[in-house]
Amino acid sequence: MKTQYVLYYVEGEDEEKLLNTLKSELLAIKTGKVQILNIVEQQITQARLMNIRQGTMVVLVFDTDTGNVDVLNQNIKSLQNCQAVSKIITIPQVRNLEDELVRSCNIRNIKELLNSKSNREFKKDIIKVTNLASKLREHQFNIDCFWISAPSDPYQHITNDAKEVKL
Repeated sequence: MKTQYVLYYVEGEDEEKLLNTLKSELLAIKTGKVQILNIVEQQITQARLMNIRQGTMVVLVFDTDTGNVDVLNQNIKSLQNCQAVSKIITIPQVRNLEDELVRSCNIRNIKELLNSKSNREFKKDIIKVTNLASKLREHQFNIDCFWISAPSDPYQHITNDAKEVKL
């Protein structure tokens, strides 16, 4: 089946904001629809599966800082059984989004990216910021250093297929 569409499932609003910036302003990843679904903690519903368009590549972006892979494995199996899905791409964020951004930007701590008061405030700040693309450029964001790590136990069996969506 030929892939015609791309659907990203991300954990939260901060990842949604970042992916929308990466695809539309930085032109660093393939364009597609971004939806919030914590694929590691929430079971994908039949209704959601029925809304996937024929020929869709589903991209699962998830943090690896939790230790339970059972729901993730069940969700991958459900997507494999969905006839509309042409391909499943897994992108484990090692350990989480903040670590990925520190690795791919010229910063030592995540709060430096948006001048956040604390690491905890960063999540609120990234959702509110209106110039995320310029902040990423300012800190020399490098897509080649983003989403490159292989996950450790218990996620070691999940491949990092980020190269499939990077431009």
